[in-house]
Amino acid sequence: MRFLSVLALYNNTISGSIPTCLGQLSKLAYIYLNYNIISGSIPYELGNLSDLEELHMNNNYLTGSIPTTFVNLKKLTVLILFENQLNGSIPTDIGKLKSLQWVELQMNNLSGPIPRSLGELRSLRLLRLYSNKLSGPLPQELGNMISLSSLELGVNQLNGSIPSSFGNLQNLEIFSLRNNQLSGFIPQEMGKLKLTLIEITNNSFSGSLPDKICSRGTLKRLLVGNNNLTGQIPSSLYNCSSLIRVRFDGNQITGDISESFGVYVHLNYINLNDNKVYGELSNNWSKCRNLTTMQMGGNRISGNIPPSLGNSPQLQVLNLSSNDLVGEIPKEFGRMSGLVNLYLSHNQLSGVVPMNLGSLDELSYLDLSMNKFNGRVPSSLGNCSKLFHLNLSNNGFTHEIPVQIGRLFHLYDLDLSHNSLTGEIPSSLSIGRPDSR
Repeated sequence: MRFLSVLALYNNTISGSIPTCLGQLSKLAYIYLNYNIISGSIPYELGNLSDLEELHMNNNYLTGSIPTTFVNLKKLTVLILFENQLNGSIPTDIGKLKSLQWVELQMNNLSGPIPRSLGELRSLRLLRLYSNKLSGPLPQELGNMISLSSLELGVNQLNGSIPSSFGNLQNLEIFSLRNNQLSGFIPQEMGKLKLTLIEITNNSFSGSLPDKICSRGTLKRLLVGNNNLTGQIPSSLYNCSSLIRVRFDGNQITGDISESFGVYVHLNYINLNDNKVYGELSNNWSKCRNLTTMQMGGNRISGNIPPSLGNSPQLQVLNLSSNDLVGEIPKEFGRMSGLVNLYLSHNQLSGVVPMNLGSLDELSYLDLSMNKFNGRVPSSLGNCSKLFHLNLSNNGFTHEIPVQIGRLFHLYDLDLSHNSLTGEIPSSLSIGRPDSR
Protein backbone atom coordinates (compact mmCIF):
# COMPACT_ATOMS: atom_id res chain seq x y z
CA MET A 1 0.00 0.00 0.00
CA ARG A 2 2.88 2.37 0.54
CA PHE A 3 3.17 2.91 -3.24
CA LEU A 4 -0.56 3.65 -3.66
CA SER A 5 -1.01 6.82 -5.72
CA VAL A 6 -4.77 6.85 -6.35
CA LEU A 7 -7.48 6.17 -3.76
CA ALA A 8 -10.89 6.20 -5.45
CA LEU A 9 -13.83 5.22 -3.22
CA TYR A 10 -16.39 7.77 -4.38
CA ASN A 11 -20.12 7.12 -4.87
CA ASN A 12 -20.50 4.45 -2.20
CA THR A 13 -22.11 4.25 1.23
CA ILE A 14 -18.87 4.29 3.19
CA SER A 15 -19.40 5.54 6.73
CA GLY A 16 -17.30 6.21 9.78
CA SER A 17 -14.32 8.51 9.92
CA ILE A 18 -11.26 8.96 7.71
CA PRO A 19 -8.37 6.82 9.05
CA THR A 20 -5.40 8.88 10.20
CA CYS A 21 -3.10 6.26 8.69
CA LEU A 22 -3.89 7.66 5.22
CA GLY A 23 -1.32 10.28 6.09
CA GLN A 24 1.38 7.56 5.92
CA LEU A 25 0.70 6.74 2.25
CA SER A 26 3.40 9.08 1.06
CA LYS A 27 2.85 8.42 -2.66
CA LEU A 28 -0.83 9.33 -2.68
CA ALA A 29 -1.51 11.86 -5.41
CA TYR A 30 -5.29 11.55 -5.79
CA ILE A 31 -7.95 10.99 -3.11
CA TYR A 32 -11.59 10.55 -4.08
CA LEU A 33 -13.85 10.01 -1.07
CA ASN A 34 -16.73 12.14 -2.35
CA TYR A 35 -20.39 11.13 -2.26
CA ASN A 36 -20.33 8.88 0.79
CA ILE A 37 -21.62 9.21 4.35
CA ILE A 38 -18.25 9.78 6.00
CA SER A 39 -18.32 11.77 9.23
CA GLY A 40 -15.88 13.11 11.78
CA SER A 41 -13.02 15.50 11.20
CA ILE A 42 -10.42 15.63 8.45
CA PRO A 43 -7.18 14.15 9.87
CA TYR A 44 -4.38 16.70 10.12
CA GLU A 45 -2.06 13.84 9.09
CA LEU A 46 -3.22 14.32 5.48
CA GLY A 47 -0.95 17.35 5.49
CA ASN A 48 1.98 14.90 5.26
CA LEU A 49 1.00 13.82 1.73
CA SER A 50 3.56 15.92 -0.07
CA ASP A 51 2.70 14.42 -3.49
CA LEU A 52 -1.06 15.02 -3.20
CA GLU A 53 -2.48 16.78 -6.26
CA GLU A 54 -6.24 16.35 -5.92
CA LEU A 55 -8.41 15.97 -2.82
CA HIS A 56 -12.14 15.27 -3.29
CA MET A 57 -14.21 14.87 -0.11
CA ASN A 58 -17.41 16.68 -1.07
CA ASN A 59 -20.93 15.51 -0.22
CA ASN A 60 -20.21 13.83 3.10
CA TYR A 61 -20.86 14.71 6.74
CA LEU A 62 -17.42 15.95 7.71
CA THR A 63 -17.16 18.25 10.71
CA GLY A 64 -14.45 20.28 12.37
CA SER A 65 -12.11 22.67 10.62
CA ILE A 66 -9.89 22.50 7.57
CA PRO A 67 -6.49 21.32 8.94
CA THR A 68 -3.86 24.03 8.97
CA THR A 69 -1.39 21.31 7.91
CA PHE A 70 -2.90 21.50 4.41
CA VAL A 71 -0.56 24.43 3.74
CA ASN A 72 2.18 21.78 3.34
CA LEU A 73 0.47 20.31 0.24
CA LYS A 74 2.61 22.21 -2.24
CA LYS A 75 1.53 20.12 -5.26
CA LEU A 76 -2.19 20.40 -4.56
CA THR A 77 -4.13 21.65 -7.60
CA VAL A 78 -7.70 20.69 -6.66
CA LEU A 79 -9.31 21.09 -3.21
CA ILE A 80 -12.96 20.08 -3.13
CA LEU A 81 -14.71 19.88 0.25
CA PHE A 82 -18.14 21.30 -0.52
CA GLU A 83 -21.43 20.20 1.03
CA ASN A 84 -20.17 19.04 4.39
CA GLN A 85 -20.53 20.47 7.88
CA LEU A 86 -17.08 22.00 8.22
CA ASN A 87 -16.64 24.99 10.49
CA GLY A 88 -13.87 27.29 11.62
CA SER A 89 -11.97 29.56 9.29
CA ILE A 90 -10.21 29.05 5.99
CA PRO A 91 -6.47 28.63 6.77
CA THR A 92 -4.87 32.07 6.56
CA ASP A 93 -1.81 30.63 4.79
CA ILE A 94 -3.75 28.99 1.99
CA GLY A 95 -1.92 31.33 -0.38
CA LYS A 96 1.20 29.17 0.06
CA LEU A 97 -0.42 26.50 -2.11
CA LYS A 98 0.82 28.07 -5.33
CA SER A 99 -0.30 25.15 -7.50
CA LEU A 100 -4.00 25.47 -6.62
CA GLN A 101 -6.27 25.80 -9.63
CA TRP A 102 -9.64 24.73 -8.25
CA VAL A 103 -11.10 25.39 -4.76
CA GLU A 104 -14.65 24.45 -3.76
CA LEU A 105 -15.54 24.98 -0.09
CA GLN A 106 -19.16 26.03 -0.55
CA MET A 107 -22.15 24.80 1.47
CA ASN A 108 -20.39 24.40 4.81
CA ASN A 109 -20.38 26.42 8.03
CA LEU A 110 -17.06 28.16 7.53
CA SER A 111 -16.71 31.52 9.27
CA GLY A 112 -14.23 34.32 9.68
CA PRO A 113 -12.70 36.46 6.94
CA ILE A 114 -11.66 35.54 3.43
CA PRO A 115 -7.85 35.15 3.66
CA ARG A 116 -5.89 37.89 1.92
CA SER A 117 -3.29 35.31 0.94
CA LEU A 118 -5.69 33.93 -1.70
CA GLY A 119 -4.47 36.80 -3.84
CA GLU A 120 -1.14 34.96 -4.18
CA LEU A 121 -2.78 32.09 -6.09
CA ARG A 122 -2.00 33.26 -9.61
CA SER A 123 -2.99 29.89 -11.11
CA LEU A 124 -6.39 29.65 -9.42
CA ARG A 125 -9.22 29.44 -11.95
CA LEU A 126 -12.24 28.71 -9.76
CA LEU A 127 -13.05 29.82 -6.21
CA ARG A 128 -16.38 28.81 -4.70
CA LEU A 129 -17.04 29.85 -1.10
CA TYR A 130 -20.77 30.49 -1.24
CA SER A 131 -23.31 29.37 1.37
CA ASN A 132 -21.08 29.66 4.42
CA LYS A 133 -20.86 32.18 7.28
CA LEU A 134 -17.86 34.15 6.07
CA SER A 135 -17.69 37.75 7.23
CA GLY A 136 -15.62 40.88 6.83
CA PRO A 137 -14.66 42.78 3.66
CA LEU A 138 -13.60 41.51 0.26
CA PRO A 139 -9.78 41.59 0.25
CA GLN A 140 -8.41 43.82 -2.48
CA GLU A 141 -5.68 41.18 -2.96
CA LEU A 142 -8.24 38.97 -4.73
CA GLY A 143 -7.74 41.27 -7.70
CA ASN A 144 -4.31 39.67 -8.17
CA MET A 145 -5.75 36.27 -9.13
CA ILE A 146 -5.15 36.84 -12.81
CA SER A 147 -6.23 33.35 -13.92
CA LEU A 148 -9.55 33.42 -12.08
CA SER A 149 -12.59 32.73 -14.25
CA SER A 150 -15.20 32.04 -11.54
CA LEU A 151 -15.56 33.88 -8.22
CA GLU A 152 -18.62 32.76 -6.22
CA LEU A 153 -18.98 34.25 -2.73
CA GLY A 154 -22.75 34.49 -2.34
CA VAL A 155 -24.88 33.72 0.73
CA ASN A 156 -22.40 34.78 3.39
CA GLN A 157 -22.13 37.74 5.76
CA LEU A 158 -19.57 39.77 3.83
CA ASN A 159 -19.60 43.56 4.12
CA GLY A 160 -17.84 46.58 2.70
CA SER A 161 -17.49 47.37 -0.99
CA ILE A 162 -16.12 45.72 -4.11
CA PRO A 163 -12.43 46.62 -4.44
CA SER A 164 -11.51 48.46 -7.64
CA SER A 165 -8.74 45.86 -8.05
CA PHE A 166 -11.43 43.40 -9.23
CA GLY A 167 -11.27 45.27 -12.52
CA ASN A 168 -7.91 43.52 -13.08
CA LEU A 169 -9.51 40.06 -13.30
CA GLN A 170 -9.33 39.93 -17.08
CA ASN A 171 -10.30 36.24 -17.24
CA LEU A 172 -13.28 36.52 -14.90
CA GLU A 173 -16.52 35.18 -16.38
CA ILE A 174 -18.68 34.29 -13.36
CA PHE A 175 -19.03 36.84 -10.54
CA SER A 176 -21.51 36.11 -7.75
CA LEU A 177 -21.90 38.02 -4.49
CA ARG A 178 -25.63 37.51 -3.89
CA ASN A 179 -27.16 37.61 -0.40
CA ASN A 180 -24.47 39.41 1.56
CA GLN A 181 -24.25 42.78 3.34
CA LEU A 182 -22.13 44.52 0.74
CA SER A 183 -22.52 48.19 -0.18
CA GLY A 184 -20.84 51.00 -2.09
CA PHE A 185 -20.45 51.49 -5.83
CA ILE A 186 -19.81 48.88 -8.51
CA PRO A 187 -16.32 49.67 -9.86
CA GLN A 188 -16.56 51.08 -13.38
CA GLU A 189 -13.47 49.03 -14.21
CA MET A 190 -15.62 45.89 -14.13
CA GLY A 191 -17.29 47.06 -17.33
CA LYS A 192 -14.13 46.04 -19.18
CA LEU A 193 -14.35 42.38 -18.19
CA LYS A 194 -15.72 39.55 -20.37
CA LEU A 195 -18.28 38.52 -17.75
CA THR A 196 -21.02 36.03 -18.58
CA LEU A 197 -22.73 36.24 -15.16
CA ILE A 198 -23.03 39.10 -12.69
CA GLU A 199 -25.02 38.23 -9.58
CA ILE A 200 -25.13 40.83 -6.80
CA THR A 201 -28.80 40.52 -5.75
CA ASN A 202 -29.86 41.15 -2.16
CA ASN A 203 -27.13 43.53 -1.02
CA SER A 204 -27.02 47.30 -0.48
CA PHE A 205 -25.03 48.46 -3.49
CA SER A 206 -25.64 52.03 -4.61
CA GLY A 207 -24.74 54.28 -7.50
CA SER A 208 -25.04 53.30 -11.14
CA LEU A 209 -24.01 50.16 -12.98
CA PRO A 210 -20.95 50.41 -15.25
CA ASP A 211 -22.21 51.77 -18.56
CA LYS A 212 -20.04 49.31 -20.51
CA ILE A 213 -21.14 46.30 -18.50
CA CYS A 214 -22.05 44.41 -21.68
CA SER A 215 -19.59 45.99 -24.08
CA ARG A 216 -17.73 42.69 -24.57
CA GLY A 217 -20.92 41.03 -25.82
CA THR A 218 -20.57 38.02 -23.51
CA LEU A 219 -23.01 38.81 -20.70
CA LYS A 220 -25.76 36.19 -20.31
CA ARG A 221 -27.09 36.81 -16.80
CA LEU A 222 -27.30 40.23 -15.18
CA LEU A 223 -28.82 39.83 -11.71
CA VAL A 224 -28.68 43.02 -9.62
CA GLY A 225 -32.09 43.01 -7.91
CA ASN A 226 -32.85 44.27 -4.41
CA ASN A 227 -30.12 46.84 -3.94
CA ASN A 228 -30.09 50.66 -3.83
CA LEU A 229 -28.86 51.19 -7.36
CA THR A 230 -29.65 54.43 -9.17
CA GLY A 231 -28.70 55.98 -12.47
CA GLN A 232 -29.52 55.00 -16.03
CA ILE A 233 -29.93 51.57 -17.55
CA PRO A 234 -26.47 50.89 -19.05
CA SER A 235 -26.44 51.87 -22.73
CA SER A 236 -24.42 48.77 -23.63
CA LEU A 237 -27.46 46.57 -22.88
CA TYR A 238 -29.29 47.66 -26.02
CA ASN A 239 -27.11 45.55 -28.30
CA CYS A 240 -26.30 42.82 -25.76
CA SER A 241 -27.80 39.95 -27.77
CA SER A 242 -26.23 37.33 -25.47
CA LEU A 243 -28.61 38.09 -22.57
CA ILE A 244 -30.63 35.20 -21.14
CA ARG A 245 -31.77 36.42 -17.71
CA VAL A 246 -32.01 39.99 -16.35
CA ARG A 247 -33.04 41.19 -12.86
CA PHE A 248 -33.15 44.90 -11.97
CA ASP A 249 -36.09 44.66 -9.54
CA GLY A 250 -36.16 46.54 -6.25
CA ASN A 251 -33.83 49.41 -7.14
CA GLN A 252 -34.22 53.02 -8.27
CA ILE A 253 -32.86 52.61 -11.76
CA THR A 254 -34.22 54.96 -14.40
CA GLY A 255 -34.21 55.23 -18.17
CA ASP A 256 -36.53 55.27 -21.18
CA ILE A 257 -37.66 51.69 -21.72
CA SER A 258 -38.32 52.34 -25.40
CA GLU A 259 -34.67 53.29 -25.96
CA SER A 260 -32.82 51.11 -23.47
CA PHE A 261 -33.72 47.60 -24.63
CA GLY A 262 -33.32 45.96 -28.02
CA VAL A 263 -34.16 42.52 -29.37
CA TYR A 264 -32.80 39.54 -27.44
CA VAL A 265 -33.14 36.19 -29.16
CA HIS A 266 -32.00 34.22 -26.08
CA LEU A 267 -33.70 36.21 -23.30
CA ASN A 268 -36.18 34.14 -21.28
CA TYR A 269 -36.61 36.25 -18.11
CA ILE A 270 -36.59 39.97 -17.33
CA ASN A 271 -37.64 41.66 -14.10
CA LEU A 272 -37.70 45.47 -13.86
CA ASN A 273 -40.27 45.64 -11.05
CA ASP A 274 -40.18 48.59 -8.65
CA ASN A 275 -37.80 50.98 -10.34
CA LYS A 276 -38.21 54.38 -12.03
CA VAL A 277 -38.28 53.26 -15.64
CA TYR A 278 -40.44 55.40 -17.95
CA GLY A 279 -41.44 55.66 -21.60
CA GLU A 280 -43.56 53.39 -23.77
CA LEU A 281 -43.28 49.70 -24.49
CA SER A 282 -41.85 49.03 -27.94
CA ASN A 283 -42.58 46.21 -30.37
CA ASN A 284 -39.13 44.79 -29.65
CA TRP A 285 -40.48 42.68 -26.78
CA SER A 286 -42.61 40.60 -29.14
CA LYS A 287 -39.43 39.78 -31.08
CA CYS A 288 -37.83 38.17 -28.02
CA ARG A 289 -39.07 34.73 -29.04
CA ASN A 290 -37.80 32.89 -25.94
CA LEU A 291 -39.15 35.35 -23.38
CA THR A 292 -41.35 33.52 -20.83
CA THR A 293 -41.36 36.05 -17.95
CA MET A 294 -41.75 39.82 -18.37
CA GLN A 295 -42.00 41.68 -15.05
CA MET A 296 -42.25 45.48 -15.31
CA GLY A 297 -44.61 46.43 -12.50
CA GLY A 298 -44.16 49.45 -10.24
CA ASN A 299 -42.59 51.83 -12.74
CA ARG A 300 -43.68 54.87 -14.77
CA ILE A 301 -44.33 53.16 -18.08
CA SER A 302 -46.97 55.00 -20.11
CA GLY A 303 -48.84 54.76 -23.39
CA ASN A 304 -50.76 51.81 -24.78
CA ILE A 305 -49.94 48.14 -24.45
CA PRO A 306 -48.55 47.17 -27.88
CA PRO A 307 -50.83 44.66 -29.65
CA SER A 308 -47.70 42.92 -30.92
CA LEU A 309 -47.24 41.40 -27.45
CA GLY A 310 -50.06 39.10 -28.40
CA ASN A 311 -47.67 37.43 -30.81
CA SER A 312 -45.82 35.88 -27.86
CA PRO A 313 -47.39 32.45 -27.32
CA GLN A 314 -44.39 31.41 -25.21
CA LEU A 315 -44.98 34.17 -22.63
CA GLN A 316 -46.10 32.74 -19.27
CA VAL A 317 -45.88 35.69 -16.87
CA LEU A 318 -46.70 39.29 -17.83
CA ASN A 319 -46.65 41.94 -15.10
CA LEU A 320 -47.36 45.53 -16.14
CA SER A 321 -49.13 46.53 -12.91
CA SER A 322 -48.71 49.88 -11.12
CA ASN A 323 -47.71 51.92 -14.14
CA ASP A 324 -49.36 54.70 -16.17
CA LEU A 325 -50.70 52.60 -19.03
CA VAL A 326 -53.82 53.74 -20.90
CA GLY A 327 -56.06 52.34 -23.60
CA GLU A 328 -57.53 48.88 -23.90
CA ILE A 329 -56.24 45.36 -23.44
CA PRO A 330 -55.30 44.34 -27.00
CA LYS A 331 -57.59 41.65 -28.37
CA GLU A 332 -54.39 39.98 -29.59
CA PHE A 333 -53.80 38.86 -25.99
CA GLY A 334 -56.14 36.00 -26.74
CA ARG A 335 -53.32 34.42 -28.76
CA MET A 336 -50.98 34.17 -25.77
CA SER A 337 -51.72 30.50 -25.30
CA GLY A 338 -48.99 29.91 -22.73
CA LEU A 339 -49.98 32.76 -20.40
CA VAL A 340 -50.28 31.68 -16.76
CA ASN A 341 -50.15 34.96 -14.79
CA LEU A 342 -51.41 38.33 -16.07
CA TYR A 343 -51.02 41.39 -13.83
CA LEU A 344 -52.41 44.68 -15.16
CA SER A 345 -53.72 46.27 -11.95
CA HIS A 346 -53.23 49.91 -10.90
CA ASN A 347 -53.12 51.52 -14.32
CA GLN A 348 -55.51 53.73 -16.32
CA LEU A 349 -56.65 51.01 -18.69
CA SER A 350 -60.21 51.28 -19.99
CA GLY A 351 -62.74 49.81 -22.37
CA VAL A 352 -64.14 46.31 -22.30
CA VAL A 353 -62.13 43.23 -21.45
CA PRO A 354 -61.67 41.11 -24.60
CA MET A 355 -63.88 38.03 -24.69
CA ASN A 356 -61.05 35.96 -26.16
CA LEU A 357 -59.14 36.04 -22.86
CA GLY A 358 -61.36 33.04 -22.16
CA SER A 359 -59.29 31.05 -24.67
CA LEU A 360 -56.23 31.19 -22.40
CA ASP A 361 -56.31 27.62 -21.17
CA GLU A 362 -53.28 27.96 -18.88
CA LEU A 363 -54.37 31.17 -17.15
CA SER A 364 -54.35 30.78 -13.36
CA TYR A 365 -53.89 34.35 -12.06
CA LEU A 366 -55.66 37.39 -13.51
CA ASP A 367 -55.55 40.81 -11.82
CA LEU A 368 -57.21 43.72 -13.62
CA SER A 369 -58.09 45.70 -10.49
CA MET A 370 -57.79 49.48 -10.06
CA ASN A 371 -58.39 50.45 -13.67
CA LYS A 372 -61.28 51.95 -15.66
CA PHE A 373 -62.69 48.88 -17.37
CA ASN A 374 -66.40 48.90 -18.11
CA GLY A 375 -69.08 46.77 -19.69
CA ARG A 376 -69.73 43.17 -18.77
CA VAL A 377 -67.42 40.78 -17.02
CA PRO A 378 -66.59 38.41 -19.90
CA SER A 379 -68.56 35.20 -19.52
CA SER A 380 -65.77 33.48 -21.44
CA LEU A 381 -63.58 33.62 -18.32
CA GLY A 382 -65.57 30.62 -17.21
CA ASN A 383 -63.57 28.63 -19.76
CA CYS A 384 -60.31 29.32 -17.94
CA SER A 385 -60.54 26.11 -15.96
CA LYS A 386 -57.20 26.60 -14.17
CA LEU A 387 -58.02 30.07 -12.84
CA PHE A 388 -57.57 30.28 -9.06
CA HIS A 389 -57.19 34.07 -8.57
CA LEU A 390 -59.48 36.62 -10.24
CA ASN A 391 -59.43 40.26 -9.18
CA LEU A 392 -61.60 42.70 -11.14
CA SER A 393 -62.22 45.11 -8.27
CA ASN A 394 -62.30 48.92 -8.49
CA ASN A 395 -63.41 49.23 -12.09
CA GLY A 396 -66.67 50.14 -13.81
CA PHE A 397 -68.07 46.71 -14.66
CA THR A 398 -71.84 46.53 -14.98
CA HIS A 399 -74.62 43.97 -15.51
CA GLU A 400 -74.91 40.63 -13.78
CA ILE A 401 -72.06 38.44 -12.66
CA PRO A 402 -71.80 35.74 -15.35
CA VAL A 403 -73.09 32.38 -14.23
CA GLN A 404 -70.20 30.84 -16.18
CA ILE A 405 -67.87 31.96 -13.39
CA GLY A 406 -69.41 29.10 -11.44
CA ARG A 407 -67.48 26.67 -13.63
CA LEU A 408 -64.21 27.80 -12.08
CA PHE A 409 -63.91 25.00 -9.54
CA HIS A 410 -60.28 25.87 -8.72
CA LEU A 411 -61.06 29.52 -8.01
CA TYR A 412 -59.89 30.44 -4.52
CA ASP A 413 -59.57 34.24 -4.61
CA LEU A 414 -62.37 36.25 -6.21
CA ASP A 415 -62.69 40.01 -5.83
CA LEU A 416 -65.39 41.87 -7.76
CA SER A 417 -65.84 44.69 -5.25
CA HIS A 418 -66.27 48.38 -6.11
CA ASN A 419 -68.01 47.87 -9.44
CA SER A 420 -71.63 48.30 -10.47
CA LEU A 421 -72.44 44.62 -10.81
CA THR A 422 -75.84 43.14 -10.11
CA GLY A 423 -77.04 39.68 -9.21
CA GLU A 424 -75.30 37.17 -7.01
CA ILE A 425 -72.02 35.30 -7.01
CA PRO A 426 -72.70 31.77 -8.32
CA SER A 427 -73.42 29.51 -5.36
CA SER A 428 -70.80 27.00 -6.50
CA LEU A 429 -68.12 29.56 -5.56
CA SER A 430 -69.37 30.32 -2.06
CA ILE A 431 -68.37 27.02 -0.47
CA GLY A 432 -65.01 26.97 1.31
CA ARG A 433 -63.90 30.26 -0.19
CA PRO A 434 -64.07 32.85 2.61
CA ASP A 435 -62.14 35.40 0.54
CA SER A 436 -64.77 35.46 -2.20
CA ARG A 437 -67.18 38.34 -2.23
